[in-house]
Amino acid sequence: MVTAAAAAGVAGRIGQAILRERTARELTQEQLAELVGVEQETISRFERGLVLPPLPRLIRLADIFELSLEALLRGTTNRTEDVASDIAQMLGQLDDDGRDFVRSWVAEMCERLPHRRKKRIKRKR
Repeated sequence: MVTAAAAAGVAGRIGQAILRERTARELTQEQLAELVGVEQETISRFERGLVLPPLPRLIRLADIFELSLEALLRGTTNRTEDVASDIAQMLGQLDDDGRDFVRSWVAEMCERLPHRRKKRIKRKR
């Protein structure tokens, strides 16, 4: 059984995905609402995570954003596989030099971040 808190969390993550995709395409809430066939306030409620979009609306949004429904929803999780898939899609848009730069930057961050986390844990004690 899904708790109200879990449903609210999902609604919030989906709302953030809708906001991210809308702004990436430089659409206003009003423009997106017109494309979806809803009021602007409905888009606002989706983005704020106040309302979980029904499945037909999610499918319409994915079509508008030219994403698969899975890609739209997958962007709302923190699972390693989903994040990796999102990053792979972004890397696919770069040239070889761009991918090499990102790869080296990520490798450096992965080396540094675990050490920062350990330092923060020690400070809290």
